[in-house]
Amino acid sequence: MSLKNSINHLPPERMTPDQRRLEIAAILAKGLVRLRQSNLVKRQIPATERKVLLGFSGDQSVHTDLINK
Repeated sequence: MSLKNSINHLPPERMTPDQRRLEIAAILAKGLVRLRQSNLVKRQIPATERKVLLGFSGDQSVHTDLINK
């Protein structure tokens, strides 16, 4: 089974145990490759230049207290 663009359209209940293991192994391998690639990119950018983008500004609260407003 190739790791590149290999989508198995066979329902799991119709797969043999070996086919299921290969499918899981391929998914995990792809995840590990993506994780290592993202870590490599992070190492190439100095920590002082990295930006963490948040979905809200720093002065905004994610919790609300409607009673004390």
